[in-house]
Amino acid sequence: MLKIKDSVDLKELEKFGFEENEYDYFWYGFTRPNPNSEISILVNMKTRHISTGIDMYADLFKIHDKIYDLIQAGLVEKVEEER
Repeated sequence: MLKIKDSVDLKELEKFGFEENEYDYFWYGFTRPNPNSEISILVNMKTRHISTGIDMYADLFKIHDKIYDLIQAGLVEKVEEER
């Protein structure tokens, strides 16, 4: 499971196009290639875990590229899944 490192200020995500919402998440989303298709990446502000939401028309490369950018910037770490 991927998460944002505890040492990172979550406001750093704004530099990558993420927006804070009223549900305690930082959200990055876009619609492609079909106007009814949505891809989103969510970061839970409490746990810092990264999750994705896609539908059958989504371009998965967009998600991979954005998460790769976060990894390259040193913001992400891999943790064991909590049970």
